[in-house]
Amino acid sequence: MRICMATVSIGGSLQDKIEAIAAAGFDSLELLDDDLARSGLAPEEFARRCADLGLGVDLYQPFRRAEAVSDEEYPQVLKRFHAELEVMSRAGARAILVVSNTDEDALASRDVTMAQLAGLADAAAEHGMTVMFEALAWGTHISRVAQAREVVQVVDHPALSLVVDTFHQYAGGEDSLGDLTGAEVGFLQVADAPRLSLELKQWSRNHRCFPGEGEFDLAGPVAALLKSGYQGPLSLEIFNPGYRERSPYEVSRQGAEALRRFTGSLGVAL
Repeated sequence: MRICMATVSIGGSLQDKIEAIAAAGFDSLELLDDDLARSGLAPEEFARRCADLGLGVDLYQPFRRAEAVSDEEYPQVLKRFHAELEVMSRAGARAILVVSNTDEDALASRDVTMAQLAGLADAAAEHGMTVMFEALAWGTHISRVAQAREVVQVVDHPALSLVVDTFHQYAGGEDSLGDLTGAEVGFLQVADAPRLSLELKQWSRNHRCFPGEGEFDLAGPVAALLKSGYQGPLSLEIFNPGYRERSPYEVSRQGAEALRRFTGSLGVAL
């Protein structure tokens, strides 16, 4: 099983992040679009540096305001999306994280959401890529894993898959993932956190931590997904300003060790 770390989880330059993630023994990374934009690296140079260190690029993220928009706006969504797919192709990424719409003017119609995600999946498939759809806990109309799952199931497109982020799962009140199977999940992000009474976005952006360092019962849902056939990477997407203030090498090592302890407790060797 591959282990992965999001570049947003650590501080330093993008080059520092690449080297730190590789040195900690991760197999791959998630690339934050803003990290690449601020790095001064051409996407091709980023791809070469990852390849030189044996790192895959499992996910490019995030793509926002992708669904639940008006018919008039949707062509602009597709234009933005094609531009991102071009950057991804050059950077060596094959999957893009699309998050549920969090804006107040998001349309409530599931038919609109499904049609627009199907259009994005068509565009991704033309490039040999995959859309990974994630429900953000503060999404306007899609804020639960179960809701995102239903959309992905109905669209039923080979280039559209489901993301489970354990922070959003628990923050959204889903202590269990029900009958969700690993075969339905394209990407699994494992994040812990203390139980806090905060606005959801503030909680997410400032208090995530590595598995086993917070108060979520991650073992149950993660073990169930692994047992039921999940084959993708286990990824750490940890928003925590304190982590980003420390050495990226130190934090990457801490994350890898925490992930190995966590999976070891589940009987899974990395």
